[in-house]
Amino acid sequence: MDTALFHAINSGMAGPVTDWLMVMLSNKYDWIGPILILVAGMIYVSPKYGIMAVISAGLAVAVGDMFTFYVLKPFFARPRPCITFPEARVLMSCVDSFSLPSNHAVNSLAVAGALGWIFRPLLWWLVPAGLLVCLSRVAVGAHYPLDVTVGAVLGFFIGVSSAMMVKRLWEKNER
Repeated sequence: MDTALFHAINSGMAGPVTDWLMVMLSNKYDWIGPILILVAGMIYVSPKYGIMAVISAGLAVAVGDMFTFYVLKPFFARPRPCITFPEARVLMSCVDSFSLPSNHAVNSLAVAGALGWIFRPLLWWLVPAGLLVCLSRVAVGAHYPLDVTVGAVLGFFIGVSSAMMVKRLWEKNER
C-alpha cells in the first residue's frame, strides 16, 4: 500500500507548476525568510512568548533531528524510494541515507507544534504548512508516505512537548 501510494503521488502530481512548488517546499533554505519574518512578528507581538517559542522550536528541532537521524533511521534502515525504484521521478538529489522517518517531516512539524503551542492561532497555519512539506518529500521522490507520516507525528509530539517543557520552566523561574 505504501509503495502504491508513493507511485500515485510521485507520478500523479507531475507537472511544471507542481514540480516547481514541491521542490520549493522541500528545500529547507526556501523556508528561512518566512520563518524569520514569523519569528520577528511573534517577538514583536509578545517578546516573552516569542522568545519562549523560538527556544521551544530550536530545542524540538535539535532533539528531533538528531534522534531521527542517529537512532531511528539506522534502526529501521529503510532505503529511499529513489534508490529502490529506478523509475521514480526524482526532482532533487537522491541522498544515500535511510528513509524512515523523514527528517524534513520531523523538523517541520516540530516547529509547527512548538510555535503553535505557544501561539495557538498559528497552529492552524503552521500544521498545514508542515504537512505540505511532508507531501513534497513524497512528490520529489525522497520518501514513502509512511516515512513522512511517522515523521510528522513524531515531530509534532516533540514540538508540543518541548513547548510545554520550556513554558513550564520559564514560568517556574518567574516566581
